[in-house]
Amino acid sequence: MQEFKSYRIGIVGAGALGGALAIALNKKGFCITKIFSRSKVSIIKLCSRLDNASLSKSVQEVSDNADIIFITTTDNAIKSSVESASWEKGKIVIHCSGVSGLDVLSKAKNDGAFVGSMHPLQPFSDMDLGSKSLDNITFGIDGDEFTLNIISKLVNNLDAISIKIDPKYRALYHLSGVMAGNLLLGMASSIADIWQKIGLSREDGAKALIPMMIQSCKNIIESGIPQSMAGPYVRGDYDTVKMHLDTLRKSYPDILPMYVELAKISLKYGDEKVGEIVSQSKKMFELLDEYN
Repeated sequence: MQEFKSYRIGIVGAGALGGALAIALNKKGFCITKIFSRSKVSIIKLCSRLDNASLSKSVQEVSDNADIIFITTTDNAIKSSVESASWEKGKIVIHCSGVSGLDVLSKAKNDGAFVGSMHPLQPFSDMDLGSKSLDNITFGIDGDEFTLNIISKLVNNLDAISIKIDPKYRALYHLSGVMAGNLLLGMASSIADIWQKIGLSREDGAKALIPMMIQSCKNIIESGIPQSMAGPYVRGDYDTVKMHLDTLRKSYPDILPMYVELAKISLKYGDEKVGEIVSQSKKMFELLDEYN
């Protein structure tokens, strides 16, 4: 087998994720050769951050000039991107979708390429910031034995963690990531909006609440679930919760359903923490049902 870092790497899709991977791998000593994307501006931006990469006019050009090709397009463009090229035997084609199976790479596999997937459990909004946020994150991976070995080495070189995802559980795996990342961001944004009602800005709310969110995550790391649970649901503060519900019904009815469902979940884990379903908890479940 050739020296690992001598593998030439190509990128199809120069968005935030593709850019982040390319920049991070380049910094680890890998040679990024060719970049193709629908946006020429994105290609130029990414190439300016890499040592030797150049713009490609097609997926085929990337395939011809790389040993490992990452497909980092949108999910619905992976299959068409792969089908637009021919793949030499021995090429390694890896998509980075969390929900797509390896079937979207069938054209490459039928041509004789090795295929696999390498999905980072991390939100990417910017290639530069993303390239600095890969340490210790988890990548969900899939592929045959040879490809898994290659992908595992790539992940290890990024100082990250890899876990093999059974294809039949990909949707569950992916939705857990969306909930922990994208939907959490939506929830945090709506919570920050509440601060506008008390005479402050969304930015003020975010600045004040983010340290609390970070500490909550640290509590999970240090104490686990459910011991990290805290707040009025664990304490059984019925009157406090009722005040929250009445206030949301009056001022932010759109947020009320989210609060109710999250409160029910918190009650469940609160009961697990104390080891029983306390009478106050039953009373609170009944209260929450009144606001559904």
